[in-house]
Amino acid sequence: MNYPLTWKGRWLYLFPLLVLSACRNEQASEPALPLTAEQRDRKDLLRQPMPGWQPENAPRKLNILLLSDRSRIRAGATFHYRLEMQNVGREPLLFREIAPSFTKDGSLCGPNGYKFYATLPGGTEALLPCVPKETAKVQAGTAPAREPESGFEITLAPGDYLLTRGSGSADRFRDLQTTFRFEIPGIYRLKAVYASKGGLRAVSNTVILEVVP
Repeated sequence: MNYPLTWKGRWLYLFPLLVLSACRNEQASEPALPLTAEQRDRKDLLRQPMPGWQPENAPRKLNILLLSDRSRIRAGATFHYRLEMQNVGREPLLFREIAPSFTKDGSLCGPNGYKFYATLPGGTEALLPCVPKETAKVQAGTAPAREPESGFEITLAPGDYLLTRGSGSADRFRDLQTTFRFEIPGIYRLKAVYASKGGLRAVSNTVILEVVP
């Protein structure tokens, strides 16, 4: 036969639940510790592969996807781009960039190994020159305030993606920091090339850009 719980019995039954609830509330009210620079970089720049992804039969291999926010521009105008770099090999890949970083700040100058090339309407391939640091500072004077230029170090596990930082928290596209101007109407073919000091080299897909008068 079941007997109803007395007041004392009910208290003994509820006491552990009240203690557990109080502990949870205390934990929820504790302020979260600020992220380290490395943790912020990983949260902002790193993505994991889709479930079921499998590496290619190569120890060290990088795939680069170049994306443009438009396929046609007016002569003299520009476009925004982004890169997605995936480790498709079987071994981890270390990325180390000194300031100003290409991945974080978009700079093509310096020894970080990123270059952009354009095949011009006449068929000639040209290396797009980087923006000197002094010029970049002048241009940044009218841009929204951003964190100071910094380098970074991050390791891509097999399948991980490294994303270039965009112009805003909700926009992964950004300006191409080059002194080259798309002034001649016609079809341009763009690609990005990465070459590390350790001998890793990767070439992106080709993006078609039409320049109209």
